Order: sequence, then structure tokens, then C-alpha cells
Amino acid sequence: MRKILALVLLLALCIPAMATELPDMTGKWSGVMDFVGYDKNTAWLPNETVSFWPGEEYNLTISEQQGRAFSGTMVPGLSPRTVEVVLGVLCAENESITMVDESAYWWGQVISPTEIELNYQKVNMEGMVVGGGIFKKV
Repeated sequence: MRKILALVLLLALCIPAMATELPDMTGKWSGVMDFVGYDKNTAWLPNETVSFWPGEEYNLTISEQQGRAFSGTMVPGLSPRTVEVVLGVLCAENESITMVDESAYWWGQVISPTEIELNYQKVNMEGMVVGGGIFKKV
């Protein structure tokens, strides 16, 4: 009986240690994204085209975090005057990320305390874009 009680107590102490600690998302993150997009046939783009945009720099600033939820801004390197508000949440296991900006969806993974992977998706009447990249805390 003592062995069973000791085993139960040991398991009770180990289970919280197995849970992933809540990462600190606040701060500045810099990353390089690779995109592919499809533009539908429109008046300003007369041909349906697939375009590739490799190596686009992005800067993410998480200014506030309360528990698993966070908010901040995303700025593309090629358009530094384009600032979009982002809202995000860490999923229950504290590793998966779900975010939105003012026009698209982001999701990804916490790789380490200083590195995250983010993926991007936007679909609208004019076409669609998808991308992905690694961001590092600076």
C-alpha cells in the first residue's frame, strides 16, 4: 500500500512539471516570410496569375499579454508605413499560436522562448495568399 501511495504522490508531483510553461510573447520579433499568391482576373489585373514573394521581412511587436492572450502590431519590411493590429492567443498546450490581423489569419508554433514559426492566410474577392516563416525575438 505504501508503494502505491508513493507512486501516486510521485505522479502528482510530475504531472505539472510535464505541462509546457506559458511563454512570454511580449517584445519585438523579426522574421522572414515566403509567400505565394493568386490574383483573379480583375479590371486592374487582366490576367489570372500566381506570384511568389520569397524572403519578405516582417516585424511583429507584442505590446501586451494577459495570460494566453496577447496584442500588438505587425509591420512588413517593404511597407514600413503599413502597420496592422494583431490579436493572438496561445492554445491550451501553450505551444500553438492563433492570430488575426486586420485582414488575414495567422497561426503557428512556439519553437523556443526566442523563436516562433508563423503561417499566414488571406482569401478575398481579388484572390488569395499564403505564407510562412520563422520569427526570432530581438
